[in-house]
Amino acid sequence: MITLNEIAYNIKNLAYGGSTSTENSISLRQIKHWIHYHRAKLIADNIDKGITNNQALYQSMKLTARNSTSSTIKNFYDAWDAKDKDSSLSAPTVTGEWLNNLPKNTAGNRLNGEWLLNSSLTQGENGWVDGQQRSFYGEEISSSQVRGDFRNFGSHSFWTPRPLQLKNDAGIVDVAVERYAYFPDDPGTPDDNEQMGSYAKKSIKLYRKEYGNFDEFNKFTDYNTPYYTQETTGIDRESNSNANYISLRQLQVSPNYHAGLSTPSNKKIFWKYRGGVSMILENPTEIDMMYGFWYETETKWDDDTTPYPIPMEYVSDLIQRVIQVEMQTELKTTPDIVTDGLDDIIKQKISGPQVQR
Repeated sequence: MITLNEIAYNIKNLAYGGSTSTENSISLRQIKHWIHYHRAKLIADNIDKGITNNQALYQSMKLTARNSTSSTIKNFYDAWDAKDKDSSLSAPTVTGEWLNNLPKNTAGNRLNGEWLLNSSLTQGENGWVDGQQRSFYGEEISSSQVRGDFRNFGSHSFWTPRPLQLKNDAGIVDVAVERYAYFPDDPGTPDDNEQMGSYAKKSIKLYRKEYGNFDEFNKFTDYNTPYYTQETTGIDRESNSNANYISLRQLQVSPNYHAGLSTPSNKKIFWKYRGGVSMILENPTEIDMMYGFWYETETKWDDDTTPYPIPMEYVSDLIQRVIQVEMQTELKTTPDIVTDGLDDIIKQKISGPQVQR
């Protein structure tokens, strides 16, 4: 695979004939910006030729509590970040049932990245028994679910980099979660097969519903199947514009929503989730905003070492597009003449270096 720096330096060397000097007016930062949006155009132009079947385009990322759209979770992480930078600050305290129920580290004071669903069962102090969670239309109890399960659906949303908006939703694939049994009252309880049998772990793939068409409020679609929507808003976790988030919906909150039925040892039991998604991003370097789980080493985007998500057979086309469309125009523009102390006996073309057609 080729890196972003390799592509950018290749373009710059071709434009300036392999030489660099103080007269070179185009920065690498500008060239990298051109690379991003010409890659997007290249993908869109070749979608009917099967370019999206190439897995090199997709970047895999984890959906963790760190990227939750919940302001309660964000504020808790922000408080710990501030504490880590300034030891004189007080450590944030866990307040409210939402934070109290979320999975934490062994010390019990930091979130570990796994998450619960947003539901009256997980939010309300007394919601474990009395919570009411119904859809826009209200579902009948499915024969495939246990009694009370129409109240046992929840959702969670996560900020993500913006994916390319491609036809047939090709910009997002492989939205999936894994769920495990979780006991907030006794976090040391094993969540493996010994404790919950075949229900201990399950992998679930979600299908897409189109948010802009209000498909999630369509009473003729299946409400018993987990799905996701991809949405854009003007404010994200860092107050940037044109932010993107993905919402996972119609997942089960608990393996045993009691609703007045007998409760084993009167303990809360939730499903805790780990999620992931693969996307073709508008700007591949923005994957930096995604965080792994507590047990994973954090990976960072590096222009010099991280493979740039473009199939090798399209690299030549990408470079050609940047040079012909962007560099030709830039290099033909008459630059300002600046006294630089260099030998002016040799006449240089005012128009700057020329690129071969």
